[in-house]
Amino acid sequence: MKKYALSITIAAAFFAHQANAQEDKDKKNKGVGTEVVNVTSEYQATLNDAFKINDNPLIEDEDINQKKEVKYTIFSVPVASTFSPAKGEAAKVDNDSLAKFYSNYALFGFGNYNTIRGELGIVETIGSKNMYVGGLLKHISSGGGIENVQLDDSFSKSNLDFTLGQRNENNQWNTQFGAMTSKYNWYGTPADFFVSNFNFDLVDPLQKYNDVHIGASYESYIGAFEKIDARYKYFWDDYSSKESRFVVAPKFSVELPNNTVYINLEADYVNTQFANNGIDNLVDTYSHLNLSANPSIKFFDADYSLELGAGLTYILGKEQGIENNSLVIYPMVKANFNLVPNIVQAYLGAVGGVQQNSYADLADQNPFLAPSFVLRPTRTNYDVYAGMKGKLYHNLSYNVRANYKNEDDKAMFTINPYNINLQNKQGYQYGNSFGLIYDKVTTFTLFGELNFDFSGKAQIGLSGEYNSFNLDQYQNVFHIPQGKINVNVLYNFTNQWFADANLGYVGQRYEFSGAPISSMNDDIKLGDFYDLNVTVGYRPTAQWTIFAKGLNLANENYLRFNQYQVQGLQVLGGAIYKFDFK
Repeated sequence: MKKYALSITIAAAFFAHQANAQEDKDKKNKGVGTEVVNVTSEYQATLNDAFKINDNPLIEDEDINQKKEVKYTIFSVPVASTFSPAKGEAAKVDNDSLAKFYSNYALFGFGNYNTIRGELGIVETIGSKNMYVGGLLKHISSGGGIENVQLDDSFSKSNLDFTLGQRNENNQWNTQFGAMTSKYNWYGTPADFFVSNFNFDLVDPLQKYNDVHIGASYESYIGAFEKIDARYKYFWDDYSSKESRFVVAPKFSVELPNNTVYINLEADYVNTQFANNGIDNLVDTYSHLNLSANPSIKFFDADYSLELGAGLTYILGKEQGIENNSLVIYPMVKANFNLVPNIVQAYLGAVGGVQQNSYADLADQNPFLAPSFVLRPTRTNYDVYAGMKGKLYHNLSYNVRANYKNEDDKAMFTINPYNINLQNKQGYQYGNSFGLIYDKVTTFTLFGELNFDFSGKAQIGLSGEYNSFNLDQYQNVFHIPQGKINVNVLYNFTNQWFADANLGYVGQRYEFSGAPISSMNDDIKLGDFYDLNVTVGYRPTAQWTIFAKGLNLANENYLRFNQYQVQGLQVLGGAIYKFDFK
C-alpha cells in the first residue's frame, strides 16, 4: 500500500505528483524569569497531515534527503507523456501557496481523447483536540483512440481514501481506509497480426484491477519506542487472480549524549494466487514472508554524521508449492560531512535490502501484465554510493552522485510471445501482455542535477542520469533506460499568470528477443524518446485557478513499453476551486 501525501497546491493538481513537504518543528516554550508563558492554539489540519506522517531528522542526512527513484508513466492524461523529474517531483508553480489558506479543493479537467480528470480533497479538524478527518477522491479516464491501434485502448482509474488522525504533544496517530478500481486494455498486439489479416474481433482485451486497503500509524516523541506502521491490502483482477499483503514495521531509537541507537524491524507478507493460465490448467501460487532487522548506531555533531549498522532479512518463500528460503545480510552504513557549513556537503554509504515484489505494485507500474507470471523478491546485496551537494551561488544548488549496486533476482518486464497453437486464448494471450524475467544485475550509475531559483519568479531544474549494466544470464536489461535527462522551467509572469515547461528524455531501452543467449546481441531495440509538456495557468481570484495543459507537444508516437504506442499530442483544460467549510 502506498502512503498518500496529498497537497492542495496547483502543482500537485497539474502534475499528479505527491508532495513531500517537511513538517515544521515544534517551538519550545521559553521561560521569562520564574514565570513560564504557554501559548496554545488550535491545530489546523491540512491534507498533508491527513495522508502523511513525516519523520523529523536529527540532522540533514543525505539518506533522508536523497532523491526519489525516477518514475515514468505511460499515461499522461491519459497515456504517457509525463516524465517525472529525477528529483522526484516538480517544483511548485504556484509560489503564492494559495492552497495553504484553504483546507479543501476540487479539480475538473477535460481534454482530447475524451479525457476526463476529477479530484476532490477535503480535510477538517474535529473539535479542539487536534483531531482531523479527511478524504480524497481521484478519477482519470480516457476514451482512447491511438492511431493505428486495432484494439480498444481506453482506460479509467478511480481512487477513494479516507483518514482519521490526531496530533498530540507527545505522540500522533493516523488511520486510513481506501479502495481503488481501474480498467485497462491489452491493446499492444504484435505487428505480425497486421500482415496476416488477423481477426481482432476474436480478442477481448479488457482487464480490471481492484483493491481495498487499510492502514494505521502511531508515532511517539518520547521514550525508546519511536513509530509503528501497519497496513493491509487485498488486490484482485478480472481473471480471478488475487493477492493479500500485510506489512508491520516497528521502529525504536535510544538517544545517547553523542549518538543514537536505532533498531528497525519489519515483517512483510504477500500471498498471490494467479489465474488459470490456460496452458497447463494450473493455478500458480506464490507466498513470501520477509522478516527484517536493521540495527544501527549513529554518531553526529554539527559537522558530520556517521551511521554504522547492518541489515538481515530472512525470506520464507513458497513458489508453486516448492519452498525457497534464504537469508540476506547487507550493510547499512551512511556518512555525511559538512565540508563547508551550509555550502558543501559530502556523503557516502553502503546499504542494501530486500524488495517485496507484489502483483499490485507491478500492475501499477505496468498495467499490461498477464495475470500469471513468476513472482519473487529482489535482493539488493549492496548499493555503494558517494556524492557531493551544495551551493555554487546563493540561488544555484547542485548534487552529484555515483552508485554501484548489486541485485539478485532483479525483475524486468518482457512481452509474452504469441503462441498460434494455443487453443481458447484469453485476452492477454495474443502476444499483447507482459511477464517477468529475473537476473543478477550490477548497475553503475552517475547522477547529477542543478537547480536555479530566481527569488520565486522563476525556477529551473536540470537533471541527468547514466546507467551501465552487467547481467549474469542476459545481454541487456529490459525496459530500463540507459540514460535519462530532464529539464523543468517554472515561471510566474504575474501574481495571476504562470507557466511550467518540462522536457524529458529517455535513452535506449531493450526488449528480450526470446532467442537463446549468445555472444550476439539480438535483443529488440525500443529506441530513445523525448517528451515535451507545457502548462499555462491563470488565477482570477484566490480561490479559482484556470489551466490549460499540453502533453507530448512534439507528437512523438514512441513506445513506452514494447508494442505499446502512446497517445500523440494531448490538450487538457480545466479549473481548480479551493474552499473552506468553516
